[in-house]
Amino acid sequence: MWTKRNAMTFAPILILWNLVSPAVFAQEKPTVTSEEALQRLKKGNEKFVADPSASPKITEERRQEVAKVQRPFAIILTCADSRVTPEYIFHQGLGDIFVLRVAGNIADQFELGSMEFAVANLQVPLIVVLGHTNCGAVDAALGKDRPAGNLGKLIAEIQVGKDLPADKPAALDAAIANNARHQSESLAKRSEVIKDFVEHKRLRIVSGVYSLESGKVTWLEEK
Repeated sequence: MWTKRNAMTFAPILILWNLVSPAVFAQEKPTVTSEEALQRLKKGNEKFVADPSASPKITEERRQEVAKVQRPFAIILTCADSRVTPEYIFHQGLGDIFVLRVAGNIADQFELGSMEFAVANLQVPLIVVLGHTNCGAVDAALGKDRPAGNLGKLIAEIQVGKDLPADKPAALDAAIANNARHQSESLAKRSEVIKDFVEHKRLRIVSGVYSLESGKVTWLEEK
């Protein structure tokens, strides 16, 4: 028998499902296309490379605007490395990008759930998986020994690829690119919500590698 208590128990679950169910937002359209979002990131990175000190202005007006509602145009999944800050790298301000950071730019169920919220509820049309040069997490994944505990579990999720160069620096560079590409390709395979939006051309997923030295993002071709 369905009772008032049953309704109170299942109401929060139904609300959460509505937030990530693609069908609920079938009629909603993002404010920009995936291509427009990508070009905005590319131009922002060009500005950062040209003049790293010219960061976007954070005004009181903008702060009050985004306090009411957020409309990010891209999701950035990147490393937790303190030198990799997407808002600076892409010359963006408050409320512009939806950022997820974890060592090795990997995605577990919690990162995937966050992406599903942004895609389905905020209609974000673009996901970027961003690796970076000299990544310590990827370097650890290339080693024979694995750290103990949770760090070891994290390193095990990094995919360095096969047939790497014999030269160690070149092998690290290749592994960083391989991992960024692998993580981007796995998103739709591991999330029905993301898969649905990609298949309906409502979402695009790309990957790239950020250079700590130059500040430039190299965009990776899809294989």
